[in-house]
Amino acid sequence: MKALLIKGGRLFDPASRVDAVGDLLIQGDRIAAVGSVERVGEEQVIEAAGLFVLPGLMDIHVHLREPGQEHKETIASGTRAAAAGGFALVACEPNTSPPRDTAARVREVLEIAARRAAVRVLPKCAITRGQQGEKVTDFAALRAAGAVAASDDGFAVADAGVMREAMAAAKRVRLPLTVHVDGPEMVERDIGLAAELDWRVHFSHVSLAEEVELIAGARDRGLRVSGEATPHHLSLCAEEAPEGDANFRVNPPLRSARDRAALRQGLADGVISVIASDHAPHSAEDKAQPYDQARPGVIGLETTVGVIWGELIRSGLVALETVVKATTSGPAEVLGIEAPALREGAMGDVALVDPECDWVVDPEQFQSKARNCPFAGRKLRGKAVATIVGGRVVMREDEIMELGAAA
Repeated sequence: MKALLIKGGRLFDPASRVDAVGDLLIQGDRIAAVGSVERVGEEQVIEAAGLFVLPGLMDIHVHLREPGQEHKETIASGTRAAAAGGFALVACEPNTSPPRDTAARVREVLEIAARRAAVRVLPKCAITRGQQGEKVTDFAALRAAGAVAASDDGFAVADAGVMREAMAAAKRVRLPLTVHVDGPEMVERDIGLAAELDWRVHFSHVSLAEEVELIAGARDRGLRVSGEATPHHLSLCAEEAPEGDANFRVNPPLRSARDRAALRQGLADGVISVIASDHAPHSAEDKAQPYDQARPGVIGLETTVGVIWGELIRSGLVALETVVKATTSGPAEVLGIEAPALREGAMGDVALVDPECDWVVDPEQFQSKARNCPFAGRKLRGKAVATIVGGRVVMREDEIMELGAAA
């Protein structure tokens, strides 16, 4: 593989304290030089003047549907969508058919990803068998097979005793828990368990002001508690959603303008440390049902950068530094994995973003198999224009390169 030289972009990585116009050289799968780099011969060159050069983005809340629901999405199509959106890594939820509650099913995802994924794929496993909320899965075996976190996403573990058992088991094998948020009471309960057991818990798709307040209080007490917000909860609210449009039906639902403001402030303050799409592809038939019967969820991998850049950064509501952390080092900290970074020796995962690119969302042009997008027809400013994974260009100017193992 040829060396890759990215010339003249704005290198921006708050975790590495990098913010300067310069060059980036990737040799093999690692970054070899940062700053002023001379051409070295036969390298591939990307001219990046006017572009932000960021660490490869990470989305730790994605539904890839395979196995069992391939008519909605596959690992191949979902990771192509990730590449199109600037994401070098995704962590996929376990609510497949059947749920990912055994070591064999974790290995299956990794094997498929090795053959077909456009970006890195890290599988989550279920907290409980069949995601039924009754019996805790074998975390030791699941961790050994490659699971990076446990989640019953889509379902809260209602039984406090089961959740306590799960958290204790997760601590023994150092497995993070990313739990489905189902109201302030559940958040308060799990914060209490995190305090009692001294283990980390990450709250997925936080949506209510009261949940933000509880997480803030827990962090002030020094607990290992974190939260994430989705682009749709950060940008949309119930009062503004078109009545009866199932493309705006999500779980948890869109909240009030007050809740949206609290989420934005929580992100700005660092209480919410992760932005994750909760990319949830559904078939056209699933969304064509009466509103209350339509499947909840929206796709988001290909719109996250544009929505966040326009709604939060350009408006001045949230600093660029905060957003970049929330899509790079923040997610990595939750999973306890190496964070992408713009420094010598770091993995060669990079996203190039054009902050001035105006584009209109057209789901028919998406790489995802699904079209359930609440931002269809909206004009956005800010777009990922290249995605590099392990030194390999997997997307450039909306073209997805030949697929292969990215890890």
